[in-house]
Amino acid sequence: MVLSTAVLVGCGSGGAGPTDGTEEPEAASSAAPSPATDAPAQDGAPDDAATCVAYSDVMTIVENADLGLADGRMAEQERDGWYELATRVLGRLPSGGDSAVQTAVGDLQAAAPAVAVGTFAESTGVGVPGVVAGPG
Repeated sequence: MVLSTAVLVGCGSGGAGPTDGTEEPEAASSAAPSPATDAPAQDGAPDDAATCVAYSDVMTIVENADLGLADGRMAEQERDGWYELATRVLGRLPSGGDSAVQTAVGDLQAAAPAVAVGTFAESTGVGVPGVVAGPG
């Protein structure tokens, strides 16, 4: 899942920090954090912070589906339905910009193309490495 790591690294640094996997130290602040979507994108360009928030939703869907199957709380068919939803959410994210985040999202969209609503197709490129494929 190298592509997902690329997006997460870009998201973690706001697209401008270190890209070697190290984290920047967080500054202590007494002010309440503002939502990532407060700052408008310039010239109509999608906001990378908002893209990162939406991407985290994709990863939550995939991880919960994998864990649900591994724990025996759902069948493979249900997990596959969640994977299809994850591909559709991923397909809605902006990927046409020059930022590292949008480039990585575009790579992920190519690896896991969106499955159309009302159709059945195997969701390729979706899953969390190392999670057991079914109850044990």
